[in-house]
Amino acid sequence: MQFKPKLLAGLVFVVAGTAQSATQSAVDLVCKAERVGPFLDFEYRFTMGMWFRLPARQFWGAPVGIDLEIEVSPVHDTPGEPIWIDDRVQGTQPMPSGTKGELYFSRGISLGPGRYVADWTLRDDQGRSCRGTRQFRAALSRRDRDVEVSLAPGEVVDAGVYLFRPEDSIPRPHLRGPSRLKIFVSMDVMNRRGQVVRPRLLHLLPLVATLRQLGRSPRFNEFSVVVFSFEDQDILVRQDYGSEIDFRSLSGVIDELEPDTVDVSDLIYGSEMNFFEELLSSELLGSDPPDGVVFVGREMNFGKTVPKSTLARVRALGAPVAFLDASRYAWRGAMGNLARALGGREYVLRRPGDLARAVSAFENQVIDSIPQ
Repeated sequence: MQFKPKLLAGLVFVVAGTAQSATQSAVDLVCKAERVGPFLDFEYRFTMGMWFRLPARQFWGAPVGIDLEIEVSPVHDTPGEPIWIDDRVQGTQPMPSGTKGELYFSRGISLGPGRYVADWTLRDDQGRSCRGTRQFRAALSRRDRDVEVSLAPGEVVDAGVYLFRPEDSIPRPHLRGPSRLKIFVSMDVMNRRGQVVRPRLLHLLPLVATLRQLGRSPRFNEFSVVVFSFEDQDILVRQDYGSEIDFRSLSGVIDELEPDTVDVSDLIYGSEMNFFEELLSSELLGSDPPDGVVFVGREMNFGKTVPKSTLARVRALGAPVAFLDASRYAWRGAMGNLARALGGREYVLRRPGDLARAVSAFENQVIDSIPQ
């Protein structure tokens, strides 16, 4: 039996106002659990998400303190050993009496093919608990039956810990000088209603997988990563050029983002594009010139581009540009418009196989840009 370290995948308080009522008294903790997946992700493993929802009223007058335990066991003819995954949700202030709505949080698990059963228990600091069981199967669809999955049958790992695992350094002796790749990663997620919602672990899967594929490219030996948010208009993580991508530094990104939802119409008109222009100026024009530029993320429906003067200065760098778009919905927005304006290409990531094809196509862009 294995024990995995704690890693909070997401905690959100959904507050719907206040009401006057007596504090709820109950022996059991009231909760609901929902399962998402398992689905084949961009690293060719099956990922399942567990979402837990708890009415806020049962925590009135006390700080929220909840322990989560999940035991995932291979069953039937699936090989492997059970694994325990635990987590802790801890509030710092008492829940105000009269608060309506729910609090919810999620946990991600990655698996190899097979049949499993997940037994989960939630316990709060008042001694109350709730528990449940979910049975599920991870299997390739007919469309993906030729895919070689990256986890063995019955293998179970903590999705968050596994997601941010470090990469081994890759020697590239054929590159006799620095070949620099600049990667911009947008953390914003937009739903079909045009609202910017905070990313969760499942949103991060294609972004981190894309970084891994780019970091393994034989065309580059130095990598600089800038993780940013249009909504916050801030750089969340920045890595200067180095021989490998520091995935550990990315693991705290979600914790730095406040768990709220903001409508794009609430943003100051044009401010997001002003931030984007400043980001390009400081990171592309104010540092070592790159040999390739890639934008990774989900498109935002601003539908604009940066001023022509800035475009001209970035275009003068002569670096191939690509946008790897993980959007669920089709927008015409800032990053795609920029890539097209610079003569680059936009690659849509809808299925796991799209990622390998997109990275390969970008590498061909780089090769074609080298003077013969």
